[in-house]
Amino acid sequence: MSPMHATVSTAQPRRHALRAWHLLLWLVLWGIAASTQAQTLPGSGRGLLSAPTQSFLAVDDAFRWYTSLPQTGMIGVHWQIVDGHYLYKDKFAFLLRSNAGEQALAAEFPPASAHEDEFFGAMDVYFTDMSVLLRLPQGLASGPVTLILEYQGCAEAGLCYTPQRREITLEL
Repeated sequence: MSPMHATVSTAQPRRHALRAWHLLLWLVLWGIAASTQAQTLPGSGRGLLSAPTQSFLAVDDAFRWYTSLPQTGMIGVHWQIVDGHYLYKDKFAFLLRSNAGEQALAAEFPPASAHEDEFFGAMDVYFTDMSVLLRLPQGLASGPVTLILEYQGCAEAGLCYTPQRREITLEL
C-alpha cells in the first residue's frame, strides 16, 4: 500500500450522528414530561407524572380485630376501626372449622349506621369500634377450632378494600 492511498473510516461520523439522535430523543421526551406535569387526570387532583397525594392504610391497619371467649359456648370478635373508615354489616360471614367439618355461625350484631355508599348504595355500616357475639354449635365446648372471618370495608377518602378472609385457631 502506498503512502498516498489511505482508507477513510465512516464509523466515527456514524457514532456522532447516533449520539446526536439520542440527545435529541432525550430532549423531546423530557419536554413532553415537563409539559404533562401540569395536566391532571379527571378527578385525580394530580399531574400525570406526580406521586399520589392520598395514601391509604393497609387493610389490617384500618380494621384491627381480636377474639375473646366471654363465656362457655360463645366467641366474641372485636374490630377497632380507624377514623375515616367503615365496615359493611352485610359483608360479614363467620365460619367454624372443627372435627365435625365447617359450618356457618350466626352473629349477634350491634346496631349499624345507615350510609349512602359510593360503591354499593344504601348500606348499614360501622364507623366505630364494634363487636359481635358468635354462638357455638351444641356439643362443641372444648378443643381446637378454626374461626374463619370474612368482612369488607372502605376508606371514606374513596378506597374500597377487597373482601377479606382471616383464619384463627382457638382453643375452647
